[in-house]
Order: sequence, then C-alpha cells, then structure tokens
Amino acid sequence: MKVITTYSYFMKKILIILLLIPSLSWGAVTFKNGVRVDETADYFELREVTNNEAVCNDGKLANYWIAKQDSDKWLIQFPGGGSGWPAKYFKNRDQFLKSPVSKDHNNRFLKSSGIAEQFFSMGYNVIWLHYCSSDNYGGNHFNLIDGQQVPFKGKLIVDSIINEHKKDLENSTDLVVAGTSAGTYGIIFNIHLISKFKPKLILDGIWRDDFQKSDEVEKQDWFYQTDDFVPYLWGELPDHCNGDFYNGCWIDRKTLDKHDIKKAFIIMNYGDPYNFVNKEEQIEKFVASFKSDAEYFGGGYSINAKKFQLEGQQKWGHGLLIPNDDYNKKIDGVSLSSLIEQWIGGESPIFIRY
Repeated sequence: MKVITTYSYFMKKILIILLLIPSLSWGAVTFKNGVRVDETADYFELREVTNNEAVCNDGKLANYWIAKQDSDKWLIQFPGGGSGWPAKYFKNRDQFLKSPVSKDHNNRFLKSSGIAEQFFSMGYNVIWLHYCSSDNYGGNHFNLIDGQQVPFKGKLIVDSIINEHKKDLENSTDLVVAGTSAGTYGIIFNIHLISKFKPKLILDGIWRDDFQKSDEVEKQDWFYQTDDFVPYLWGELPDHCNGDFYNGCWIDRKTLDKHDIKKAFIIMNYGDPYNFVNKEEQIEKFVASFKSDAEYFGGGYSINAKKFQLEGQQKWGHGLLIPNDDYNKKIDGVSLSSLIEQWIGGESPIFIRY
C-alpha cells in the first residue's frame, strides 16, 4: 500500500508540473496554453474585434480568425450559416452560430476551409469571419425574443474587422472577398465598405440571374415576406439599398455594376435548395442566363449537383468553398479549386456541366 501511495504522489506531482508548463512538445505535437497544436499544420490566430458594441447574439464580444504572412495580398472569407428569422428558428439555432468561437475549435486549422488553405498556400493573408449574429452580417439592432433583447450586430462586426485592417487593405495588391450563402449577403450588405478597396468577389450559393428573377420562375414563400424579414434581420436596410431589398441589394449583376465590381466568380448549381429554378424543363434557360453573367464577370461554376453527387454544405451543391472534399472534387477532370486558381491567375474559366 505504501508503494502505491508513493507512486500516486509522484504521478500527481508530474501532472501538476505538466499543467504549469505553457508549452510542452512531443515530436510534432505541442500543447500551448492548454490547446493541442500540430506543428506540421497551418493555423489561424483567433482575435477579438476592437469595437465593444460588435457582439454576438449572446452579447459576448465577437471574434474572427486570421492567418498572416509576409504578403500584401488578402482573402476575406464570409462563411454561411442561414439566419435567425423567424424568431422560432432562432431559438433552435446551434449555439455555435450565436456565440464567439473558442480558441480550440477545429476551425483553427487552415485546412478547415478549402479556399482558405488554398489561398494561404498561394501567398495570401487570410481573414475568416466567424458568423455569430444570425443577420446575414447586416444588423445593428436588437430583437425581442422570449422576453429578452437579443443583439443582431453583424454590420458592426464587419465594420470593426474592416477598420482594424484598413491600412493593409488599402495597400493590398490583390484583395479577394469570398462569401458562401449568408456570407454572400454579408458581402452585399457591406459592399459600401468593401468596394473602396477594388476587390474581386467569389459568390458561392446565392446568385440571381435574370431568368431566376423572372415571373416565369416560381419563388419560395419567404420571397414575398420582406415586410417581416427585412426589419427583423437588418433593422433598416443599408443606405446603398435605397430602401428596396430586391432592387437595391439583390445579389445580381445590377448590384455589382452599381458598386463598380469588375471581376467576380459566381457559383450557382441546379439542385441547390436556394436556386429558384428547380424544374428540369427550366434548366436550359437558367444555364443560358447564368452563363451570360459568368462571361460578363469573368468566371463561373454551375453543374447538376445531384447528378454529379456534389453535396456541398447542404444538398445538393450549396456551399462549396469550405468542405475540402467538395472544393477539390474533380468532375470531368476539373475541380472548383483549380478553376479559382486559374481565375486568380488572370484567366476567365467558366465550368458548366449538366
């Protein structure tokens, strides 16, 4: 019994010592400040925003990921995550989408985002926003939900991050801003801040060509509920929307032209639940309309996602920039990642497969 007690005593001492050491390494694995680090991998740094009013839905200060290197090229990535409208859906949203991200979350790995890993390897600094405001990055107000005033402060979060890196962005030789789903709205709602830096855009999962907008294509019920979702999600529309969501802030050619965006890579697949076109007899007209926009802006990707088994973050083919398997999946020998690399290199690749 005495031997066992002595052994236990020394083991406890060793554990205490290990906990007091801020950095402990075994081979390629390091523990720094209680977080496991693989020294063979690339990591983001987690930073808090500087505006104390730029908070997540839970009222805590928002944060974001950044990976810097000796470069004057930048990628800013707006991830998706739906919205908190209506209130009954907000209550069921994952807490991850309503709170700051923790330092030990898997998103700390650059490889957690296909496009972030690719651009970092091409010599870009990367800012990856953490979406925690449930408002498509467009709010600066509160909503009364279950008797509590819930902050919807996405606009302030974006504004804070842009201002924190304003000098670097002004001096950038290449700025690419990429958004997926709700993140595409985030780009458009904040385009008055972003466009001054003359960026290229990548718009993934939401794009409205003329055929989708036409009366020939049936719209979902939410399309007609602007009187409800506009004040709930955004309080007031940004000034550049001119008080009209569809005419002033739609994700389309008209909006990009208005803000002098010359180069964009657009992604909209058939099978995507957010594509208004969902009837096979309408595919031909949709493809022609999409192709016209892709040619106009110099890049695009559209496929029959179910046919080619391209899942995305939501079946079929919605949200392709983050999952590595989707971003790098080859169809007829061509991956989305390779097309975007060509596009960054000055080419105008358009990939359409049906």
